[in-house]
Amino acid sequence: MDSSHFDLLITGGTVVDGTGAPAQPADLAVRDGLIVATGDLNGATADTVIDAAGLTVMPGVIDCHAHSDLNLLADPRGASKIQMGVTTELNGQCGLGIFPVRPERRESLSTACSFIAAPVDWDWITTEDYLQRLDDAGPAYSCAAMIGHGAVHAWGMGFDQRPPTADEIAEMRAALHAAFDAGCVGMSFGLAYAPGSFADDAELVALLEVVAQRERLVSVHVRNEGGELLEAIGEFADLCRQAGDGIRLQIDHLKCSGQRWWGKMDDALALIESLRAGGLDIAFDCYPYIAGSRHLSGSLPDWVHDGGADAMLERIALPETRERLRVEYTDWLEGRVVHNPFELPFEKIVVTGVATDANQSLVGLSITAIAEARNADPVDVFLDLLVEERGHANAVLFSMAEEDMNRALAHHLGCVCTDGLAFAPDGPLATGAPHPRSYGTFPRLLGHYVRERGLLSLEEAVRKVTSWPAERLGVTDRGVVAEGKRADLMVFDADTIIDTATYDAPHQYPKGIDAVIVNGEVAVRSGVQSERHHGGVLRV
Repeated sequence: MDSSHFDLLITGGTVVDGTGAPAQPADLAVRDGLIVATGDLNGATADTVIDAAGLTVMPGVIDCHAHSDLNLLADPRGASKIQMGVTTELNGQCGLGIFPVRPERRESLSTACSFIAAPVDWDWITTEDYLQRLDDAGPAYSCAAMIGHGAVHAWGMGFDQRPPTADEIAEMRAALHAAFDAGCVGMSFGLAYAPGSFADDAELVALLEVVAQRERLVSVHVRNEGGELLEAIGEFADLCRQAGDGIRLQIDHLKCSGQRWWGKMDDALALIESLRAGGLDIAFDCYPYIAGSRHLSGSLPDWVHDGGADAMLERIALPETRERLRVEYTDWLEGRVVHNPFELPFEKIVVTGVATDANQSLVGLSITAIAEARNADPVDVFLDLLVEERGHANAVLFSMAEEDMNRALAHHLGCVCTDGLAFAPDGPLATGAPHPRSYGTFPRLLGHYVRERGLLSLEEAVRKVTSWPAERLGVTDRGVVAEGKRADLMVFDADTIIDTATYDAPHQYPKGIDAVIVNGEVAVRSGVQSERHHGGVLRV
């Protein structure tokens, strides 16, 4: 074979290599899925040539915090992600685990994970079962997985709010070892969500010890992202230190949630820096939007969720439950307590997805607007909606300040992620009004925050979505443009790249991306996705 003939050539582009180094003009050559040459490759030939003159070439995006666990089974195109340059995605975050799962607990676990629900049958039990099912689906990009603490807790002891027995902890630890043996990158915790929020320190440390022994990643949606944010970060950092060395700790979607707590981001960043200086391998991720998104029931206090989905739905239908929540909400409104049982004022909570046809007209409306239309108390509307939808209702929550988000976005320890799911404007996932981050995160970063705002340099922004998340995941074969690395690449116009997805019309692809390369194959060209998929499960 002619050594100057390659599978793919990208010529005339400006390379931002992912390390943070200054951009440089260079050609790239790809053979057998790897980058095999860089520099001036004049005279070389290839089966496929992409003329990148006037364009920028960067490593493919590594979305280090995502929730496409089920969506990729329903639609393996992963369209909204790959169209914005994602070539590797880490799912299973926030403790919202879907494996392992005992058949008799599938319904309750599905409701606990309703934020990531998709029209697929849960026909797996073990971690390996699920990962093989995902591999067989043939996803368009590489997919790594975290094992969610919620699923591990439910596997070991169900959904009761009580301390685990020694045998139950042993069962959880065994499930965790099995998940790591199957190739999971790490373990995620969601201490704000049941059943993960039920865990006591003994359970958490026992599981973190396994993570430390296996030297894996830990991510955590901390117990509180508002008035007790610093305490919540400190709480989990202490648990990690008790578990021993070997843990890489990632704080999920760092934010100061709720207007009363805006302005605390500098304190949170200082705490993370201090913990890192003290020897804990800690960092964080964030996304370039001031609204978050999750399942509606995720805001409710622990005591509401005791016993699982059916118990929760029965409980919130009771007058005494509603009165207790109404009193707690009033106490929060009047400043007597820190915790809002619904997390935010009702006008800040907008419904983005429901399971039934009857309530589709509510998508895009705030709880306040629905209450006005129904001439009802917002507390009752919130809870009625959960009952009507059997817990399967999602929302966008407008909780953050732009200035706080900017500080997190620009900080050197922050990865930039979507915290979103893969959707598509057509097919089984073209429903509801999902958060626009699932379509626009990375073009928004490169277009709005780099080019238009100058919040950070192009080189630094690229580092935050390529080599830095690769390092956090513990993978070494991707995340930079260099010879010998996997040929996951994005070619884009730095002068025009921008997101187009909005909260009102989210199912829209970005502009300015010329090509996306997955494992050396052209996956997207000029906005058209290849029918052939070149991804699969990434096991570590």
